[in-house]
Amino acid sequence: MTSEAHALDVMDRALGAALADDVSAILRGGSLWALRFADNAITQNSSANDTTLEIECALGARHAAVSTNRLDGESIRTAAKRAEDAAQASPPDPEYVPPPSQEETTKYSRPVSAWHDRTAATQPDEIAEAVRRTSAAAGSRRLRLSGAFAGGERFIAVANSRGLHAWHRSTEAEIHITALGTDSSGWAQRCANDIDELKPDSVADEAMRIAETGGAPEELPPGRYTVILRPAAVEEMVPYHMICDAKATDEGRTFLRGKLGQKVCGEKITIRSDPADPRCPSDPFLTDGLAAPVLPWVDRGVLANMVTSQYWARKQGRRTTGWPTNVIIDGADRTLDQMIASTDNGLLVTRFWYIRVVDPMRCLLTGMTRDGLFRIEGGRITGRLKHLRFNESVPEALGRVEDIGRAERATIGALVPTLKIRDFRFTSGTKF
Repeated sequence: MTSEAHALDVMDRALGAALADDVSAILRGGSLWALRFADNAITQNSSANDTTLEIECALGARHAAVSTNRLDGESIRTAAKRAEDAAQASPPDPEYVPPPSQEETTKYSRPVSAWHDRTAATQPDEIAEAVRRTSAAAGSRRLRLSGAFAGGERFIAVANSRGLHAWHRSTEAEIHITALGTDSSGWAQRCANDIDELKPDSVADEAMRIAETGGAPEELPPGRYTVILRPAAVEEMVPYHMICDAKATDEGRTFLRGKLGQKVCGEKITIRSDPADPRCPSDPFLTDGLAAPVLPWVDRGVLANMVTSQYWARKQGRRTTGWPTNVIIDGADRTLDQMIASTDNGLLVTRFWYIRVVDPMRCLLTGMTRDGLFRIEGGRITGRLKHLRFNESVPEALGRVEDIGRAERATIGALVPTLKIRDFRFTSGTKF
């Protein structure tokens, strides 16, 4: 893995090789591995180790970037010259803003702890042994497992001719497993920066328990139902649809136009970003060197912020935010079992797939349930159901949230809770 000293040396050489008004350099890379399996057998083992340097040159408002994965002196000089030539040939960009100065580094979030030596030192035979164990357990239960176990280490470093230098490294690991029975499936996932938190045997057991729950699936007519959406379903549907670009919104191209400072969903919902949150740490800066945002996007149902570029912030007199490097939906101290027990009549959704936007001006989505849809009656699961297609507006659904569970890490960059929503609209069944 590239060290901080080496990364900064490479970028300083890149900055010194260009003769533009402003020069920026981004160096990023890492060592990543992935093991895939299907039908209780390993099908693929892969690894990649690469580092890429991007050099951007600006001549006034004309700018261009060139990237290379060759880091010797001659290759760096060649890339810098190509970036200069491309900038010279480019038309002026009316939205160009010079890169931030060294002072921007003082705005970075408090120290972010996203590196774990144990993850970086993980060997392929450890991963293969974990898959072997879980596959053997599945075979004894007459189930078939498929999925992937992936992880590794990565880094990003940013520097520019205005004195800014930044560096961050992290490790990450993720496992997701689908368990297949004769007429059922179950799914479970876990991700973390520390691979020891994954506990693949536990993930496999959860996927298998979901596949074994409820018996043969029965049909349920379309309609509006109270649903309990597990974190995977929430992450697939909610966070990034509720965070919109300010310029697009002000120009009338998103459903949030004119709603800044107004209520856009239920007061139980707070969506925010914080790169230093130990439950979901992320890069403390963006690829241009700007500090990653630490702020609420939706604060107790009220639209508090939108993604605002430097250009649009200056034009509108607002704060620059940049895009978030993580998204957190605040949860509550409620377990899934407690939420099920409080439901007289409803559905439990494991996750969604094939989500598509139907009407962007309402944030109306469609998609299908997958890998476990269950009927809840009298506070307990009473059967497995055939899957359903939904059509639902995200902000309208979030206005009908009745209960919130504990926040869990659904992806490496998202921490979200289980949500209980009334009157969730399903429009048809599905054969998938």
